[in-house]
Amino acid sequence: MEDKRVRIIQWTALLGVIITTAQIAVILFKGEAFCLNQGCRIVENLTAIPPVYFNLAGLLYFLVIFAAARPAAGKPRSGVDWLGILLLTGLAAEGVLISYQLIVAQTFCSYCLIILALVVLLNILRGKKQLLTGSAIFFAILAVAGSLNFGASRIMIQSQNLREGTFAIKSAAYPAGELHLFFSSDCPHCQNVLDAMAGGNNCEINFNPIDRLESLDLAELTYFPEYNPTINRLLLSLLDIKTIPVLMSVNEPGPALIKGEAAIIDYINKVCFAVETDPYTGTSGYGEPDIGFSSDPMPEDECEIEVECPDDLPGE
Repeated sequence: MEDKRVRIIQWTALLGVIITTAQIAVILFKGEAFCLNQGCRIVENLTAIPPVYFNLAGLLYFLVIFAAARPAAGKPRSGVDWLGILLLTGLAAEGVLISYQLIVAQTFCSYCLIILALVVLLNILRGKKQLLTGSAIFFAILAVAGSLNFGASRIMIQSQNLREGTFAIKSAAYPAGELHLFFSSDCPHCQNVLDAMAGGNNCEINFNPIDRLESLDLAELTYFPEYNPTINRLLLSLLDIKTIPVLMSVNEPGPALIKGEAAIIDYINKVCFAVETDPYTGTSGYGEPDIGFSSDPMPEDECEIEVECPDDLPGE
């Protein structure tokens, strides 16, 4: 029975060798890793080590597991259980990676989950004691990671991935500021903001949709079709923002975030289009209310990110 279990461990480790080798080949020939969802790309963007080195480490790990299991076949365990220690080490490493994806990235890499499943299976095959010890280590890592403050990491994610989520840019010869508009294609409040951005302007406006688009009905745009809308959802999630449209000012004085149709249109009219406000009517040149730069506007001019915005808007 012990020999049969060890052989299964060897075959499982060999499967890990095959999978990681195939992934390395895909990365080298295609330039990016194979993955079943967008989570892999997000997680890759958050790591300082290139994916090919991660997979090389995984390949080496499974090869060592395969080699360490061979001497144990048909022999009683004695001395240090190196195979058990190696399996626990792999489970601990996976615990760190899964914690980071769960708490910081807030998305999962499907390929990473496959590797995790192989490591868990190897620990299960090693026996009940191994499984109990491994489970204690894994969930202890999750618990400790959950108690830490990853605020700095989240700020890093936000700053490094704004460009990754940019679908198009409306440039200006002498930009007064850099703005990022987070919006969706099915929110009428977002469309009103987009309409207000037509024509010339004094700002570099980056369009960061939370869904997949082919084009925008605006002139003089530079498109980036390889953009990742999942990153834009991630950034809003990290900021605990649940509604759109949202305008992020990167290097302008004033509020860093402007939420809601009215506040955004008023902001771009003042900063990007330099439209004067009528002192008698309190309205801007575009006919929008002059409500200042409020970061907490009335909810009726926003759309929930996960729910479609109603067609019948107040006042229509």
